[in-house]
Amino acid sequence: MVDCSILRGDFPEISERGLVFLDSAASSLKPRSVIGSMRVFMESSYANVHRGAYRVSLEASKAYEEAHEVVAKFIGARSWEEVVFTRNTTESIQLLALTLYYNKLIGRGDEIVVTEAEHHSNMLPWARIARIAGARVRMVPVNSEGVPRWDMLEEILSEKTRVVAFGHASNVTGYLSDARSIARKAHKVGALVVLDGAQSVPHVKVDVRELEVDFIAFSGHKMLGPSGIGVLWGKLDFLENLEPPLGGGGTVKRVKLEGGDIKIDWEDPPWKFESGTPPIVEAVGLAKAVEYLESIGMREVEEHERSLTEYTIKSLEELGERVRILGPKDPSRKLGIVSFTMGTLDPSLIGAWLDSYNIAVRTGLHCAHILHDKLGASQGSVRASFYIYNCRDDVDKLRNSLEELVKTLEK
Repeated sequence: MVDCSILRGDFPEISERGLVFLDSAASSLKPRSVIGSMRVFMESSYANVHRGAYRVSLEASKAYEEAHEVVAKFIGARSWEEVVFTRNTTESIQLLALTLYYNKLIGRGDEIVVTEAEHHSNMLPWARIARIAGARVRMVPVNSEGVPRWDMLEEILSEKTRVVAFGHASNVTGYLSDARSIARKAHKVGALVVLDGAQSVPHVKVDVRELEVDFIAFSGHKMLGPSGIGVLWGKLDFLENLEPPLGGGGTVKRVKLEGGDIKIDWEDPPWKFESGTPPIVEAVGLAKAVEYLESIGMREVEEHERSLTEYTIKSLEELGERVRILGPKDPSRKLGIVSFTMGTLDPSLIGAWLDSYNIAVRTGLHCAHILHDKLGASQGSVRASFYIYNCRDDVDKLRNSLEELVKTLEK
C-alpha cells in the first residue's frame, strides 16, 4: 500500500514549497535519491563511456550499462540489449519510424494504423514517414468518450498494414487499451506493433513479453527520473537485423575504405542505435528512479492512482453541470488522469486560478488536438494527473478551489 503522506517527504517541491502537484502526466517530480545519485556520479565517477581504458571511464561505462539492465528487468525484457536509450518518447518513436523506413519496411502503397486518440508524438512521425514513403495512414476512430473503437480494428487492418501504433494509455482521458488483444489482431496480418508507453510504464506493471508488442517507447522524466532520457525497447531479433538510420560515434565496430567505398561494420544492439555521446548522467538517474518505484511496487502504484482517480471523479461530479469530465468515468478503465472543462471558460484561466491556490495542473490541448476536437473540447481541457506523492487532500484542495471559482462565476 502506498503511504503518500510519507513519500511526500522525498520530494522537495512538495515538502519545501507546499506544492499541490497534479501534473505528473506531463513530467513527474524527482525524489531526493534520484537527484543525489546524479550529483554523486557527476562529482566522483563521470567520464565518457566506451571510450577510455582508464578507471573512471570504466566505472562510468559500467554504470551506464547497468542502467540498461535495470530498465530491461523493469519492463520484462529478455535482454538489456533490447533497451535503447534516447532523449524521450518522442525521439524513440521518431527513431523507430526512420529505422523502419530506412530498412524499406514501409514503402509505397503500405498502410500504417494509428488512432484518433494519439499524442502527436505517436501520430506525426507516422504521418510524415507515410508522406515520404508514399504510404497511407489509416485511423481508428474514437467513440463519444474518446476511446478508440478497437472493435473496428479488424476491418481497418489489411495485408497492406505494416505498422499498428497506439498509446497504451491516453494522456487526455487516461483510458488504458488492451495492448495484447490489439497486438494479436495486428500480428495476424503481419503488422509490427508499436506501443507508446509514456503514460503506462510509470504507473502500471508493464511486461513487454506479456503484452506481445514488438516495440515500446517511454520517457524517464515521467517516472521520477530526469529529463533527457527515453527508452526504445524492441525485440532483439528485430534490432539485430535493422540498420540504424543515424550513424556516428559509438555505433560502429569498424569503418574501412575498400575500393573507394566506405564499409561499415555496425555495433551490436543497443549501441548501434545510440549515436554520439549518450545520456550518461541521466541513465544513472533513471536507474535510481526504477529502483525507487520497485521498492514501492508497481501494483501498489496502480492501485493508489485508481483510488485517487475514483475519488477525484466523485469530487468533481459534486460541482454539478459546471464541470464536464472527459473520457470514461469508470476508474477501472483508466489510469490516474482526469481531464475536464468548465463550459466555455478558457482552460488556461482555470489553470491560473488554481495556481493562485498553489495547485499545478496542465491546461490546453495536451498535444492531442484531434482527440479534443472529437470530444467537443476544441479549446482544450484542464488535466489533473496523479502519482505516488498525491493524497486525497490534494483532490480536496482541487475541488474546493474549483468550487470557489464556480461561486465567483455565479456572482
